Amino acid sequence: MRRQPESGETPPAEEVVAEGRGLRTFSALGYAQYRRLWGGTFFTFAAGQMTMIARPWLAYELTDSAFWLGVVALGQGIPMFFMSPFGGVAADRLSKRTVLLVSQMALLAMALVLVVLLYLDVVEVWHLLLQALVHGTAMPFNMPVRQSYVPLLLPRRLIPNGVALQAAGRNVNQVAAPGVAGILLGIDPLTAFGTIAAFHVLSMAMSLTFPVGRPEERRSRGMRGELTLGFRYVFSTPLLRLLFGMLLIMLVLGMPYVHLLPVFQEVLSVGPELLGFMYATIGLGGFFGSLTVASFARLAGGLPQLIAGVGFGVGLAAFALSPFYALSMALLFCTGFAHQAYTTINQTLIITRTDPALYGRVMSINLMLRSFITMAILPFGALVDHFGAPVTFAVAGGMIAGSLLLIGAVRGTTIPEGARSA
Repeated sequence: MRRQPESGETPPAEEVVAEGRGLRTFSALGYAQYRRLWGGTFFTFAAGQMTMIARPWLAYELTDSAFWLGVVALGQGIPMFFMSPFGGVAADRLSKRTVLLVSQMALLAMALVLVVLLYLDVVEVWHLLLQALVHGTAMPFNMPVRQSYVPLLLPRRLIPNGVALQAAGRNVNQVAAPGVAGILLGIDPLTAFGTIAAFHVLSMAMSLTFPVGRPEERRSRGMRGELTLGFRYVFSTPLLRLLFGMLLIMLVLGMPYVHLLPVFQEVLSVGPELLGFMYATIGLGGFFGSLTVASFARLAGGLPQLIAGVGFGVGLAAFALSPFYALSMALLFCTGFAHQAYTTINQTLIITRTDPALYGRVMSINLMLRSFITMAILPFGALVDHFGAPVTFAVAGGMIAGSLLLIGAVRGTTIPEGARSA
């Protein structure tokens, strides 16, 4: 039986696809352990995306109440925000494989329980709320571990490729999973939730052979010290502080447009069917954006990230002001492409400039920041009601482009050599 590499080891050479074989875009998939990580992450994210469609649908079927939709959504969002720091500590201080398997088991168990309740026809809305709470608690442990495994399973030169391929998998699911969930719900809700459970089973199976990922021996600082260490590390590291600041600009000013996209139905005079194509176009653009970064390792730098961010801001402003559906679709593809290129480069730079002993905590901060998207939707909605969607998002796009250009002018567009090895 082949020995699995421990935390920090380079995977065995025989697992690597020889240089020159296959497309460079998929180089990281030449490593067997990374293939399993990618596959497990793909199926976990597919299950999550389908759940985001199926659970609200079932909640509304059970209650006929929009209020309960909000309650169930908060049931996932609140624990995700507060548990992210704990998930980061667990990823760094405990066995990565143990944390991953326990969190994956929690996701699988709740999916199976819901399948049984549906089969017995006894499901109630509080069951969905409980599932949302478990989902929101487990994911802050699951995803940071998965992200922190990337630099352990790949040589340094392939880390950007590995991060980008994971992003590509997420974008495929953002395009396909909602449609699949809708079709399966139309056939039978039990089929939809059974498929979600099956995806969690596949992810669990792919995770069983991961290396243990033992933490480095470090003096314990107590729970409070462990929870704050990641934040202190980021705030005391100028480069990481800059990268997280640039990520926050994109999340707070840029991402609310996706959640408020239905407002543009009225602006463009289209129905819900064409709105669905708009969402798919954003995901398709994101898929190609992440593949582009995966194909060219040199794109994982300051200048390409700056160009992608400014391009997103300009594209968002142009989309907001477009009166034509066809033109808007082209611009949505561009915004999806630029956004995913920007965030993929940002995440690659964060991972490659972070102390390996703190991967989990730093990536949990990344996940925690993403909850700010939901917090920004309410003020953006108020601005849309007052000023209209075109003006609101045109100004937001301009602010993104202007802010990033200012950062580029003041801080420069290259990564300092001294920061390249944390």
